[in-house]
Amino acid sequence: MHPSSTGPSYLYGTLHSRDQRVFRFHDSVWVAYAACDLVAGELEMGETRRLLPTAMEAMFIPGGRSLDQLYGKREYARLDLALKERLGPLAPLTMRLQPFYTMALLSELELGNDSAEVLDAWWQSKARREGRDVIGLETMEEQLAAVRRIPLRTQARLLLALATDTAHAGSMDEALACYSRADLPGLMKLMERDGLPEHADKALLDERNARMAGRLDERIQQGRRVFATVGAAHLPGPKGLIADLRAMGYRVRAVGVGP
Repeated sequence: MHPSSTGPSYLYGTLHSRDQRVFRFHDSVWVAYAACDLVAGELEMGETRRLLPTAMEAMFIPGGRSLDQLYGKREYARLDLALKERLGPLAPLTMRLQPFYTMALLSELELGNDSAEVLDAWWQSKARREGRDVIGLETMEEQLAAVRRIPLRTQARLLLALATDTAHAGSMDEALACYSRADLPGLMKLMERDGLPEHADKALLDERNARMAGRLDERIQQGRRVFATVGAAHLPGPKGLIADLRAMGYRVRAVGVGP
C-alpha cells in the first residue's frame, strides 16, 4: 500500500492456524516486515489474553441455555457424536458455547498443530521480542458484537453441517490450498459456500473490513509504516479490505506472491 511520503505499508493475509504450512514465507515478506515500525493485527493478542476470562461469558449461549436446546433430539444426537469424535475430551466444553465458537475450534483443529501460536499471534510475539509496536485494529468487544448478530438458530444449523456433513469435510484443507497459492478468488468461492446469510456476512466481514481500513488509515496518516496481519478472508471482494483501501485513495498491489 502506498499512502504517503513515509513509504509503503503492507497488508499481509493470514490463516488463523498453527499448521506449519502457513509459516512458509516468501523473501519479500521479510523485506516488507523489516521496513515497518508497527505491526497491526485484527486483535492485539496481549489484550485478548487479559480479557479472555471476562469475554468467555459473552461467548456462552444467552439465558443459561445449553447447546442441546438448539436442536431436536435426533439432530443433537448426531452432533454430539460428531463433536466427541472430533474434539475428544474438549467436547464437553462446547455445551455452553455459542455454536460459532465451536465452529472456529473445529476449523482450527482440522489443520496441523505444529506451532504453539496461530500465525496472527506469532507475528505479534515476534514483533514484541524485537521491540516493535503492536496494535489491534478491533477490540474484542467489537468482534463479540459481530458474532452476536448471527442468530443462534443460524449458528446451530451451520455447526451441524460443519460437524456432520461430508460436503464440509476437508474445507479447511481447501482453504489452505488456496491460501498457499495466494488464490484470493478461490478463497472468495469457499466463503460463498459457507452458508452464512447476507446479514451475517455483513457483520462478520463487510462492516469489520470498513472499520479496520479506517483504523489502518489513521495510523498511516500519523506517519507509521504498518505491517498489517489480518485474516486472508478479509482481503478480497467488492467490500474487502483491498477494495476499501483503494476507495480511500490508496494504491494497493500484490508483491512477492508465491511460496
